[in-house]
Amino acid sequence: MPSLIAARPAQAILLSSLSLLLSACASSGAKLDATASATLPDATIAYTLAGHGKPTVVFQSGLGDGKDVWAGVLPDAAKHYTVLAYDRPGYGASPKTAAPRDPCTVAEQQHQLLAKLGLKPPYVLVGNSLGGLYQYVYAKLYPQEVAGLVLLDPTHPDHWRRMQNDAPASAMAMKTMRTVMFNATETAEFDAQTQCLERIDLRTPPRTPAMLLVRGKFSIDEMGSYETMVHAQENDWLRLSGAPRVERVTGAGATIQKDNPVIVNEAIKTVLKQK
Repeated sequence: MPSLIAARPAQAILLSSLSLLLSACASSGAKLDATASATLPDATIAYTLAGHGKPTVVFQSGLGDGKDVWAGVLPDAAKHYTVLAYDRPGYGASPKTAAPRDPCTVAEQQHQLLAKLGLKPPYVLVGNSLGGLYQYVYAKLYPQEVAGLVLLDPTHPDHWRRMQNDAPASAMAMKTMRTVMFNATETAEFDAQTQCLERIDLRTPPRTPAMLLVRGKFSIDEMGSYETMVHAQENDWLRLSGAPRVERVTGAGATIQKDNPVIVNEAIKTVLKQK
């Protein structure tokens, strides 16, 4: 008799077992209207800018998600701070770009966008999944500009290599997903996720308060070697980020900002209190 996993459709297995790296892509729900778009040297970025006050809180989405994934978080955050959420090139209302899609380029484009909009540092950076890695890299490249870092189930710098070594079945599923389900932008970001990291000092954490929130919910297909690998990387994020502890969000999946937007807003307040 075939196992439960073997009997399930391959596409369903792919979608359920790899959500640490891929947040819930193109899901239905609340939407954020684009305030405007900004033209950068190598990209045009559609963004939502709301609220008032300091600091500016900058939101960065995971692989496959645009700014809409923050729709549950922004209304409350905008009552206290200036908030910025945007579509990276190739998502939502932002056209694709020929520029590289490695973490350093994404961070540099965000730096250009903030300058273009006249938003002064320091910033609180909030990032989910691959967007968490991007925000971490920003904090390393521009440490003087960052007032706090909130990482939501962030993609570890060594995630893909470790997956291939420690969870080969999940890695094979991810390779299949990349081939049959990713669009051009997702493929470019996935392939470039470790490029440029040799420029980043991974030995010491950023000199800024940090909060590390991780999901509390794994699917049955993720249990075993993949979940074990993920938990080990969560613990290593304490070293990388300088966060005081791992905050596991009960009942939340990989897109914590959708499952529990209240706790994300509380994390922003917490890092600012630690300044």
